[in-house]
This record gives sequence, structure tokens and C-alpha cells, in this order.
Amino acid sequence: MLWWKYRPEGKKKYAYDPEINAIKLSRVLYGQEKFPLNYGHVAQTFAQDNNLLDAFVFSTYPITTGTVVACRAIGVLKVIDEGKKDDKILAVPIAETVFDHLQDVADIPPDQISALEKFYKMLPKAWDKKIKIIGIANKKEAVKELQAAREFED
Repeated sequence: MLWWKYRPEGKKKYAYDPEINAIKLSRVLYGQEKFPLNYGHVAQTFAQDNNLLDAFVFSTYPITTGTVVACRAIGVLKVIDEGKKDDKILAVPIAETVFDHLQDVADIPPDQISALEKFYKMLPKAWDKKIKIIGIANKKEAVKELQAAREFED
């Protein structure tokens, strides 16, 4: 079982700030675009971009900022952000049995994959950053990413 902290769908990105030991507002989206899924981080990890490992969570509802949710990893979105690896785990809440059929990235509906890809094509312009999707990998790769982020943190 994996534990995650998330922010709700919407236009605001929150990030954990270790200096103040709190979640704070990091960025805001303007215009029509919004995060296609709940977005947050995996607790007790440290990724190669020197931040907590990021995650997108499929859910039937927006998850409140700071909420801890037990999730199952089903894939990983491979991303390069400003020249650094910045992968995002794709997950589903264990408590939402409506997602029991989502066990691997191949089970994700194509429209959800398209929404993620569209979001990441828009994001570089919105935040004036160099961000590129490398691809979407399966559950096995997500588990490797989680293990590496936990070891990197130790």
C-alpha cells in the first residue's frame, strides 16, 4: 500500500516546502486550462529533481489539499522539466473500488491519456518553462520509480 498527499483538481499547484514543513501555493494556471487530475506528491520520497516524487491520481472527486490517500500505482508519466527528470506516478485511490479495474497503464481510458498529453503541451507556454513528455510507462516502471525515490531519500 502506498500513501500519497494531494491537491484537488483545479488551477492551483501546491508544493511541499521542507523549509517551513508545510504545503504552499507554488503556481497558478490562468485561462481555460486546469489540471486534468488530482496532483500532488508521494510522501517519504525524494526524486531526482530534488523534490518529493510527483503523482497524478484518478478519482471521481477532487481531493482536498493536504489529504493523505492510500493509492495503487498503475503507471508513470515520464517528463523532463527544465532539463531534469521529473516523472509523475499515475495512481488510483484504493478506497475507490470503481477503479479496481485499473491495474496498469494499459487500462487507463484513452481520453484520460489524451487529457494528460494536452495538458503537458499547454504547460510550457502557461508557465514559460521547458517541459517535455517522454512517454507513459507501465506499472512495473512506476514501482521501480517509487523504489528509487525511497532509496534516494534515505
